[in-house]
Amino acid sequence: MKRCSPRRRRLHSFTLVELLVVMAIIALLGGLFEPALRTAMQKAQSTKCMNNLRSIGVAANLAANDNNNLYPQINQTAPPLPYPSTVPGLVGVLGPYGISTNSIQCPVDMGQNPSAFTMYGSSYEWDPVYDDETPGIPVIYISPTVVVPVNSNRVRLAMDFNPIHKGRPNVLFGDGHVSFH
Repeated sequence: MKRCSPRRRRLHSFTLVELLVVMAIIALLGGLFEPALRTAMQKAQSTKCMNNLRSIGVAANLAANDNNNLYPQINQTAPPLPYPSTVPGLVGVLGPYGISTNSIQCPVDMGQNPSAFTMYGSSYEWDPVYDDETPGIPVIYISPTVVVPVNSNRVRLAMDFNPIHKGRPNVLFGDGHVSFH
């Protein structure tokens, strides 16, 4: 039977100080990586929100193609309602084009208390001024008699109800691009 000498046994084991030093280094590295991880998570959530808005834009353009090249009437879910309550919201109108309840939930908004989704049924506000417009030739009504044509890349279709992405909203424009404003 072999016996280990005390000197040899010491080489194979860690002391309490060595274990505490390793744990302190791991904690320090975790503290250094935590802000970068938080930033990456916020960017991923904002990207998911932008993807939701882009999907809404594609669905709205598909609906316009089926509706004599006019965007459909969509009730925004926050007061004041521009249409009678019989006009459906985003999922009701754009549901046949692939928009579901998950498509109208911004991940950042869902982390808010209270969230726009729980208050209004959608994290996104449809811009009712743009309803019934031709996608290629949008106009802005300045008064009942004055109509100004504008580029579709400057007209908002939908946006976050609240500026929750670093204090700014994501915005869907008439030409289909989504921007962080």
